[in-house]
Amino acid sequence: MWGPGRKMAFGTAPGSKSKVWYTLADGTLSECFFPYLDQVALHELRFFVSAGGAPPVDDSLDGQHNISWLGPGVPGFRVETTHHEYRLTKEYFSDPEENALLIAATFTPELPDLRLYMQASAHWQPGTEGNFASVIDTHPPALLLQQQDIWICLVGPFARGTVGYYRSSDVQIDLSDADGRLTHMYDRAGPGNVNVGGEFGVRAGSFQMAIGFAHSRADAEEVARTALQKGAGSVRQAFERAWRAQPEIPRALGQVSGDEGMLARASFALLHCLEDKSHAGAFIASPSAPWGETNHDGNQVYHLVWPRDLCRIATALLDAGDTDAALRAFRHLQQHQRPDGGWYQNWFMDGTPHWQSTELDQVALPILLAWRLGVAGCLDHDPYPTMVRPAAQFIVREGPLTQLDRWEDSGGLSPSTIASCIAALIVAAEFAGDAGEHIAANHFRAVADYWNDRVESWCSLPNGQYVRLASDPDHRPTEGAVAPEFLELVRYGLRRPKDDRVLRSLQGVDTSLKVSLPAGPSWRRYTGDQYGEHEDGAPWDGSGRGRAWPVLTGERARHFFSMGLPAAELVRTLEGFAGQGLALPEQLWDGPDIPSRRLQFGKPNGSACPLGWAHAEYLELLVTIALAGFPDIVMPARRRYTEGTALEPAFIWSHRHQITRIAAGRRLRVQLPRPAAVHYSFDNWQTHVEIDAVDTTLGLWVAEVPCNRLAGGTEFAWTIHYMTGWEGKNFSMTVD
Repeated sequence: MWGPGRKMAFGTAPGSKSKVWYTLADGTLSECFFPYLDQVALHELRFFVSAGGAPPVDDSLDGQHNISWLGPGVPGFRVETTHHEYRLTKEYFSDPEENALLIAATFTPELPDLRLYMQASAHWQPGTEGNFASVIDTHPPALLLQQQDIWICLVGPFARGTVGYYRSSDVQIDLSDADGRLTHMYDRAGPGNVNVGGEFGVRAGSFQMAIGFAHSRADAEEVARTALQKGAGSVRQAFERAWRAQPEIPRALGQVSGDEGMLARASFALLHCLEDKSHAGAFIASPSAPWGETNHDGNQVYHLVWPRDLCRIATALLDAGDTDAALRAFRHLQQHQRPDGGWYQNWFMDGTPHWQSTELDQVALPILLAWRLGVAGCLDHDPYPTMVRPAAQFIVREGPLTQLDRWEDSGGLSPSTIASCIAALIVAAEFAGDAGEHIAANHFRAVADYWNDRVESWCSLPNGQYVRLASDPDHRPTEGAVAPEFLELVRYGLRRPKDDRVLRSLQGVDTSLKVSLPAGPSWRRYTGDQYGEHEDGAPWDGSGRGRAWPVLTGERARHFFSMGLPAAELVRTLEGFAGQGLALPEQLWDGPDIPSRRLQFGKPNGSACPLGWAHAEYLELLVTIALAGFPDIVMPARRRYTEGTALEPAFIWSHRHQITRIAAGRRLRVQLPRPAAVHYSFDNWQTHVEIDAVDTTLGLWVAEVPCNRLAGGTEFAWTIHYMTGWEGKNFSMTVD
């Protein structure tokens, strides 16, 4: 079982000594990770308030919660919960020196007979028999959970402790069945979906709890008791000192924000919290599972490394001044690059792949990160031969169609993917030139030139509207989903911000996808998107309706600024989306309020929250405004495609890209995987010419067919002869 996808907050102590991360959802402790960010240890801890003769009050679901950070950029949290029968204030933070989490609370009942209870459960790992629970017979009793090789011990002022099975004999069920009294006490349970619970001896006032995590029972108990002996006040001070000793954001970012830098500092801290402490540079996408309450198979989880999210996070940290963190992310990418030059779709902390489809933008973005690090003067080695070159070879060999685009549910010819690949190939050409590999550099540029020349023919309708995806490189699409993907062409400098095609397409995006929310405008991903709740608010179950994404508000704000328009209003919009907990979600609910499903117009829906990509995009927006510049622009690409004379590049055919049409006046390059000769004929094989393919030094060979003087409507053909024999078929092409 997973907790809710929409977390209110996420934090950890800085440094590597404490390997505990915690999230808050619905006003209480949600999933805690230990010892790695891909391993959920604690499922939840919630409080109940009850008196004899009445059902219990679930503090999480029945209370009204206000949340705040312990300080600017300090990810410990204070939750003030109010109910007409009581008030409960809770502070959550961890010990920088131990694998322990502290809860400092104050309980203020309105009636003298109210009692406070607690219930906690470990995460049930899919495919296992479950967990074990027990009560340690001490005074006061301690509570113990075992999840395979992980032990969790809870210590605090418990008057009584018990264990039970979820929704069968747990504290909540017992209180409900016994009219508000805890009547059935057990000291051992498991295996199964077990939990621990207890009644607090504190009738009113302040109290403290500690949760220790370890790989043995004795160590877990020792860690918890040591933390409690230190005292919440002492641990909190150490926690705050540790965070205030960390790097700070440049002052300019706070000056261009709309909230005096509150979300900027929170975003900077949150991005750091997303890094695993045992695997340097392994930044996860989000500490959550979207719609986790209904997610039981462990497939749809975000506490994994995605190259796309990792590169966005690393770039934001780089631009916000933390070059060391960006370098750690880059080295992590280098360590997990496949032998073929690509990367898996996502992976666990140790590099084990989870989803294994190919996303070409996730191969391009690491190249662009290498470029950004180089421009910033941060590289301590030359990444070209070991990382950039193999990745660029993969793009040239496999593109331009991608198995999956950046939204990961379909593939084809994607303007956003192609944009990142073009920019990456131009960057790779610069690296290759610096290494003296001029033949390789020329081929990288030739492929980039061809894709850049064709992106409108591949990815836009006859009226000029870009579409999300197309599939036929020989024919302009006549239909397709409207989406703002094409703004990546502007992001990297491949198109001007005021390009007529861009502005015309934005009109279509605003008509079809723009949503007005209380904090300001946002946009849905594309027409026909099904990744979101159903219209009645039922959780996404493989289908639904896509909702508004704050990431897209950030991308649109950067485009506003690039056109010379003020972006401050959209900065404030993003800050409004973050809410009290300063957590930017993956999606926002953009339908009418549905209180029964806890869905509120303009607030996070059940998807992942916080999303590292969204916080990175917000920081990048502030950087753009503060610098009055655009750090993502690849200057060699901008000079080549928007400032120079128009190019008429050769078309490039490959076995992955078997085009059958070519524009009049263009040459054809046949790209092959091994040495060969191309035999071509312009007269239906009455005569033919043989031309040897030239080695690009990239594991690819290219033969150029001089078809540039053929008249429109002409058809010509070729075949390939390898050292081992003939291709076995002819290929043909028509001149448009």
